[in-house]
Amino acid sequence: MQPIDHVFGTSKVVETLGYWPTFHDAEVISFTAERALPIKFGHSTFRMAVHVRSYESVGEGTAQYARVLSANVLIHFLFADACDIEFSEFNHQNVINAIVVTPVTTTEPANLRVEVESIWGFGGVLRCSSVEVEAVEVLPNVNV
Repeated sequence: MQPIDHVFGTSKVVETLGYWPTFHDAEVISFTAERALPIKFGHSTFRMAVHVRSYESVGEGTAQYARVLSANVLIHFLFADACDIEFSEFNHQNVINAIVVTPVTTTEPANLRVEVESIWGFGGVLRCSSVEVEAVEVLPNVNV
């Protein structure tokens, strides 16, 4: 999958993984919402950390065939001017299918719709003015 034009900082992920992930079978580890102070109306933020793992096949066609963990990262997202936040089902796993960012027509600054498609647990939608990859944290490659 190619990096999304309206998501800033995708190069951080591509530099680490070598590609932009689909987020299928990734897990939402945490999320936070912070409202704006009255003097900064409209600057509420939403943050989400997503655990992405990649596997590769080794020993294909042999008795030693295995899928081994090749990448293990935590991607930290920042959603600026977040509003209309509707998420539910946060639990012990929170497996997602995709993160879909779609421009919407509006006169408000929050002109992006972000859907976190749930497979199990956490999922929902929000609107925001921008999506940014704040950081990519490389985790140890431990097969579990």
